[in-house]
Amino acid sequence: MAIGARGLMRYLDGRANEPTPFKLDANTGALAKPDGLVPTQTEIDELDKKIDEYQQKNALVKQQVFSMITDRLLLHVQNLGAALLIWAEICQIHKAKTELVQIDMRRRMQETCCDKGADVRAHFSELLKLRELLAGMGVSIADTDFHAIILGSLPESY
Repeated sequence: MAIGARGLMRYLDGRANEPTPFKLDANTGALAKPDGLVPTQTEIDELDKKIDEYQQKNALVKQQVFSMITDRLLLHVQNLGAALLIWAEICQIHKAKTELVQIDMRRRMQETCCDKGADVRAHFSELLKLRELLAGMGVSIADTDFHAIILGSLPESY
């Protein structure tokens, strides 16, 4: 949200492109534009300003991301360069973990049982909490399936 609030999401989703610096002509040692012409000092200054702005904003996004991740993850991604590459790697790492967490949470929900004489309200609260956590990960459990889980988790005395 902090990155979006600063208007910098394009640095994470690939819409921000680093400006290409002028090339150095090997024969003359002068800067050259893509069309081979020599740029004016104004063009050089404008391009330098655009490059500086891109690098500053990219660094700001990286700083924000780095402040929110663990040291272990930081060591893994810190040398990837552009914020876009760092974000893509973080998403890839967490996507695999999220699927495993979802599977584990579903299993826990289906295996949860209310012991005879236990607090049924606390048991229902736990099942609802697991369902909400799964919903937060994008997994919806149909009401009919949730009702079946609830009924299957109650002691026979119910």
